[in-house]
Amino acid sequence: MPLPVASIALNAATARVSPGEALLQIDPARQASLVSSEARTRQARQASLRFLAEQAQRLQALYEGGAVSKQEMLQAKAAHESARAEVAALGAQVKHQTVQLRYYRVTAPIGGVLGDIPVRVGDRVTPATLLTTIDGGTALEAYISLPVERAASARLEAPVELLDASDVVQVRTRISFIAPSASEDTQG
Repeated sequence: MPLPVASIALNAATARVSPGEALLQIDPARQASLVSSEARTRQARQASLRFLAEQAQRLQALYEGGAVSKQEMLQAKAAHESARAEVAALGAQVKHQTVQLRYYRVTAPIGGVLGDIPVRVGDRVTPATLLTTIDGGTALEAYISLPVERAASARLEAPVELLDASDVVQVRTRISFIAPSASEDTQG
């Protein structure tokens, strides 16, 4: 189910981010409520577990004195063990949901230049929603489409010049990869 973006921590003019810097906050209210509800359910089951432990001890003593049947004593022990497993499972669920809650605060995994943030406060997002990108600044990658008739002349290590809008050379480099197939859209 989509969740609303609660806040965007960066000013639109901010371009560089540091590792761990807060980028977005997704409204955690529903997840926090789920964590709280499961924690309360676990507390209730723990109280029930304490009662069942006492009950099993009482029935063990009564069985040893001959006042109850072995079946009653074994049923009490089984109920106690079942409750103990249920409390452990609820503890694991609380832990899992608490970990999930951390994902509602989006932080920069690496330092670098922040890309566009296409979501705005109030937008609804899912785990598949692209929130932003960060360029680590390690290298510039340029994709150059060639017409099919020029594809045969492309070869690895061939020189390439990247120009700005005024046709001034900004970067001189060499081709490091050639896609083995043509683009379906452009046939380039």
